[in-house]
Amino acid sequence: MRRLSLAALLFACAVPAAFAQKVNVDFDDKADFSHIRSYQWRTHPVFEKDPSLLEKFGVAIHLVQQSGNKELKKRGLHPADLTPDVYVTFFIVADEGQEAETTMVASVGMWSASPYGWYGGEVPVWANTKIVNVVQGMLVIDIVDAATSKLLWRAVGSDEIRDMSKRDKNIDSLVKKAFNKFPPKK
Repeated sequence: MRRLSLAALLFACAVPAAFAQKVNVDFDDKADFSHIRSYQWRTHPVFEKDPSLLEKFGVAIHLVQQSGNKELKKRGLHPADLTPDVYVTFFIVADEGQEAETTMVASVGMWSASPYGWYGGEVPVWANTKIVNVVQGMLVIDIVDAATSKLLWRAVGSDEIRDMSKRDKNIDSLVKKAFNKFPPKK
């Protein structure tokens, strides 16, 4: 399982964002997922080691937990303050950048007729280029057995956010795709 989890994590890091939302899931095929009825969110060790990340990703953390609660409830799980069956934890990695988008625009109406058919003369072409802010991110969600601290299930997803006003929809969609594969079908 560790080798597969590491491979899934490395694959997700190497996959370019051009593939759009992609979710890979790995799980312990010997685990019994039928007994899981309650969960509790836990702070991932990555965030514990660097608390500044909690502030940096505060909105995303809230959106992941909100979407996660909705998806887990659909699967019959409920949050528990005491003695949950599993802990749910996650971490986020994001890289902000810019991309240039260029579109070509040709002038219409410069066509001429001849005995040999229609042809275009010197058709002016313009290139419109704009700079777009892009966030490329990865989300890793872990479900850990509360009694044994054993990793039972992991989803690794990646996405590219081009419009920050729609980031809640991107995150919601990514979390939904991850939990659509929970509990796993053996």
